[in-house]
Amino acid sequence: MSLFHGITDISSNLTGYQNAIYEGSAKDDKAFVFTTKSMVLEKGAIMVYPADTAFTNNGSAAPVITIPENQNAKTKELTPYMSELLTIAPYDKDKGNTAGYGKKYDIVLKRVGTTLILTTVPSNTDKIDGLGVSPLKVSSIEMNANGAFTTSIPVKYNAATPYRNSEFSLWTNVSDVDLTAATVVNTLTTTDITDNYNAVFTLLPLKSGVTANNANVVIKTNYGKVTLDNAKGNIWGKTATTVTYDKTVTEGVQEVLDNTWTDATKGSFIGEKIGKYGKRSIQADMSTLDMDGLHITDQQHLIDALKVYDAIANKATVDFFLDGDENSEFVMDAEATAAYEARVADAGNKITFKLSTDLATQCDAVKFVSTTETEVPATLKFGTATPVKFAGLWKYSDSKTFDYITSLEVVEGATMTMTNMVTATATNPTTTAITNNGTVNISGATTLKLNMTNNGIIDIPVGAEFLMNGAELTNDATSLEVYGRIDNAGSLGVQNNTSGKINNYGYITQKNADAYTYVSTNAFTGKKFADAFAAADAKIGTIELFGTGNVNTVVASTGTPGFIKVITNATSVTQAEVGEYANYVEITGACTACGILPNTVKYVEVKSSERVVWTTTAFTIIGLIVDEGYSLNIPRGSAVTATTTYLKGRIYNAGTFTCSDFDGYLGGASTDANNVIVGG
Repeated sequence: MSLFHGITDISSNLTGYQNAIYEGSAKDDKAFVFTTKSMVLEKGAIMVYPADTAFTNNGSAAPVITIPENQNAKTKELTPYMSELLTIAPYDKDKGNTAGYGKKYDIVLKRVGTTLILTTVPSNTDKIDGLGVSPLKVSSIEMNANGAFTTSIPVKYNAATPYRNSEFSLWTNVSDVDLTAATVVNTLTTTDITDNYNAVFTLLPLKSGVTANNANVVIKTNYGKVTLDNAKGNIWGKTATTVTYDKTVTEGVQEVLDNTWTDATKGSFIGEKIGKYGKRSIQADMSTLDMDGLHITDQQHLIDALKVYDAIANKATVDFFLDGDENSEFVMDAEATAAYEARVADAGNKITFKLSTDLATQCDAVKFVSTTETEVPATLKFGTATPVKFAGLWKYSDSKTFDYITSLEVVEGATMTMTNMVTATATNPTTTAITNNGTVNISGATTLKLNMTNNGIIDIPVGAEFLMNGAELTNDATSLEVYGRIDNAGSLGVQNNTSGKINNYGYITQKNADAYTYVSTNAFTGKKFADAFAAADAKIGTIELFGTGNVNTVVASTGTPGFIKVITNATSVTQAEVGEYANYVEITGACTACGILPNTVKYVEVKSSERVVWTTTAFTIIGLIVDEGYSLNIPRGSAVTATTTYLKGRIYNAGTFTCSDFDGYLGGASTDANNVIVGG
C-alpha cells in the first residue's frame, strides 16, 4: 500500500508524484487512519493497494493498474483498491491533515478489481467415478474471448465530488480509470480452484467499446479438458440454491464484464463506479472430456488415465505428456510399466507418449523400476526423443522394438542380466546405445548388437561368453576414480566376420587361467603413460592377468597395448613371477627383492609393505610408480632409466637412476625429484 503524493495538478494526468512511507490502522466500518513516516508533499495524492504489484508508479504518467493473465491463489489477495483523489493543504504545524511529516489522513479504499467465482457444475461423472480411479479434479479454468479481458488500465482524474466529501474534506475528487486506454488480452486462466469446482478470477474494468465475441470456457481436469462454447446452448447462470441457466457462454461472459465497473448503491462510494464481487455457474458434461494434451503427473495417474481413456475417449488420437519429478524423470514401477507396455504394443493404440517440455514439469528421461528380475519391455515407444533408464533388477534376452529411444541406461545400483541376443529394431533414430552405470551380468552365450559403454561392472562367469556382433563395446574411463570394470571368467570377444569392436579404457580382470579376453584396443589413440593418470581423462586400459597370463589374452595388432598387468606378492620377484605376457608389473605383499625383469616389462609399480631392493643390469622402462608410503632401493651396480616417474615415496639410489620427468601426471611435481635419496 502506498500514498502517491505531490501530484502538481490534480486535474491533469496525475504526474510528478512520489511514494510515502507510513503506518496505519482502522476499526470496523471506520476510515483507515494513516500516519506518515516520511514527508508528504502538498497538492494531489491518492492511496493505492497493492503498491508495486497491482499499481505501477510511472512518475511521469498516471499510475497503471495491472493483473496477471495467468492467475493463482495469490492473485485474489492482490485485488486492486484505491482511494479518492485527495488535496493536501500546505504544511501547518497545528493541523494533522496537511503536508509534512507525521501527519494523519482519513482514507477509505474502494474496489477497482472484480472477483468472479465461476463454479463448474459437472454431469456424467459416473462414467469416471465407477472406474476405481482417483476422483475427477479441476486443475485450472480459462476464459477466452477475443480482446475482451483487461489486464492493465491507467488511473485518471474525475471532476465529480466524492460522496463523503462533507465528512472528509481532503476527498476533493473522484478517482477513476481510463476505460479507453486499457490493455486487453484474449484469455484469462486461473489455477485458484476451491472445493474442486469453484474457480476464482480477478477482473479489471471492461475497455470501452469491447464485446466478448465467440467466448468459450475451457475446464482442465486431471483427465483432460472440456471446452464450453455457444454451441452448448444456455449453460451459464447466476449461482443460487437453484441455478437458472439462461445464458450462453458468450452472453454470460459479457454480462460479467459489463458489471466490472458500475455504480455503487451503498457504502462510502454511492454513485461512483467500483469493482464488484459475483458468482456464476456453468454446466459441463464430463463425458465429453478431450484427453489430447493431458499431462501425466506420475505413474498412478498414468494407470488411471489409461482406464479413463478406455471408458470415454472412443479411441481418439491423443498425446499424453509425461511430467518430470524433482529429478526431471518420469518413473514407472511394475504396474505402470505393464500398463504402458501393453498400450504401446497394441497395434490399434492411438495414444502417443511424449516428454513434457514445460518449464515447471520438464521431463528429461523415463525411468523403469523393477524389484524382481523383469524382462525389458518388448516395445519402447514414444513420440519425442526419449532417454530410457532402468533401475532395480532387469533382463535383456531378445530383440526389442524401439521408437524415439535415444539411449538406454542401467543406472547406478541397478542390475541387468544379458543373455541370448541383445538387439533391437529401432527407428527415430535407427540405432540405440546402452550405457551401464550399474552391473551387467552375462548369462550363457550372449551376443551384443547394440553399442554399449560400460562405466560400471560387467561380470562374465565361467562358461559364459560375451561376443560383439557389429556392436562396439567401450569399457570407459572418465577419471582416476571412475572407470568401467569387466570381471571375465568366461569369454570376451568379437564374432568373426563382423564389424564388432571392444575398446578397453577401464579395467579388465582375467579371473582364471581359462578365461579368454580379446580387445580391439587397450588405450585411446595417442594416449601415453602419463595420460593414464590424468584426473579428467585416464583412457589407458588395464588387463590384469591371472597368474602370469597366457595366450588367451589378446590385444589386436592394430590396437594400442595399454597396460597388461601382473600383480605379484612374491617376496622376491624374478622373471618367473612375471612371465612373458605382461608389460606392467605391480609389486605388492611384503616383497623385499626384485631381480632382472623380462624385456617386455615397460612399467613398474612398487606397493610392497617392505623396501624393495631392485638388483638389475641396465634396465629402461617408460613409467615407474613409487607412491607415498612405499620405497625402492637401487643398489650400487644397478641401473634403472625411467622416462616418467611418479614419486611420492622414496628411491634410495646408490646405483644409477635416470629420469627426465617427475611431474607428468597424478599430481606429480618436478620437486618430487628430491625424494630420490642419493647414496642410500
